[in-house]
Amino acid sequence: MTDVIEFDFLIVAGLIVLSSLFACFETAITAVSKAKIHRLASEENKRAKILERLLENREKVISTMLFGNNAINILSSAIATSLFIKMFGDSGLFFSTIVMTLVVLIFAEVLPKTFAVKNPDGISLFFAPVINFLVIIFFPVTNSIHKVVNFFFIAKRKKSSAVELEEIRDTISLKHKEGSIYKYDKDMIDGILDLSDTEISEIMVHRKDIEVINIDLPIKEIIKLALASGYTRIPLWQGNKENIVAILNVRKLLKALHFFKSDLSKFNLKSITTEVWFVPSSNSLRAQLFLFRKKKKRMALVIDEYGSLLGMVTLEDILEEIVGDIKEKEDEIDVNIIKIKSGAYKIAGKVLIRDINKRLEWNITEDDDAYNLAAFVISSLGRIPEERENFVINDYYFEILKKKGNDLILIKI
Repeated sequence: MTDVIEFDFLIVAGLIVLSSLFACFETAITAVSKAKIHRLASEENKRAKILERLLENREKVISTMLFGNNAINILSSAIATSLFIKMFGDSGLFFSTIVMTLVVLIFAEVLPKTFAVKNPDGISLFFAPVINFLVIIFFPVTNSIHKVVNFFFIAKRKKSSAVELEEIRDTISLKHKEGSIYKYDKDMIDGILDLSDTEISEIMVHRKDIEVINIDLPIKEIIKLALASGYTRIPLWQGNKENIVAILNVRKLLKALHFFKSDLSKFNLKSITTEVWFVPSSNSLRAQLFLFRKKKKRMALVIDEYGSLLGMVTLEDILEEIVGDIKEKEDEIDVNIIKIKSGAYKIAGKVLIRDINKRLEWNITEDDDAYNLAAFVISSLGRIPEERENFVINDYYFEILKKKGNDLILIKI
């Protein structure tokens, strides 16, 4: 009798150990780093390759773990009940229920799952070959369960790239709050993720802010204006300022001036201009970045669906959405956003709302049809405010400092 009791006790203990292993791996595989496992698999790590295959069918793996764990717990409880009845008679059922509940809860649930959360990658890699074998063994059972579930719940979950992107953003934000990712790195990753969702119309330089030169001016005047502009590429217009006919390359202009020793009689303007490249305003930053690389160009003019000029976008504009402001040494002082003694800011009306939010870490809500500060104010008020007028929008205090016609030149926030 004693031998039988000892044997039953050993079986129950062994089953509890197995149950804890199932629970441990079940928790570990839900918390494992897919990126790390993918990297290890690419380095020809055999266990990582097995685990990567398991992660591709995570639902089946978890089903196997749940099936195995529950089967073991039921079996261990049945054997334990029989064991306690042999030891304590009819009251053995009561003792068995109390003891097994505590044992399963502590040793087969809480402890192994807590341990798994501490080191999910290591545990998953260690048990991967064994779990892979169990998935194969239990496949007929788990596959049948899946078919039954799919029969009653026809709607299948579909992976959404938008949801996955939001999960990445949330993870990056969490890591930033924990201090493991710097703000600069977080902003850069956010910028990359935004490329597909941001249209070039949201970051372009508006047509009224583009510095252009009349191609019909005397060559001497064109050279003077070009050199004084501080830009490397300047649109040339003819007839009216929205009729852009060529792009002047100032670097080529300087080389030509040096070559001809400033003898303007030999100067050919067409030799230092390039063809105008028009792109639709609906292009995403991702698509436009690809086009810049493909065409080996750095600047494009933005048009609407009717062919009207809206603005200008450069390769630098898109790169700044990822890495932040790219400024030459002589341009380091940003005159568009100036902090004053009161703690408020003087901001040019042409500055984009997204740039203000990034630079100052504010959260001014962007309007679909008003990307810069001036347009945002007008859109929010539903009218054009007067100079020195004060008002509140989204808990931010605004004051119009300078106005020219209907243009809001300078605003204090």
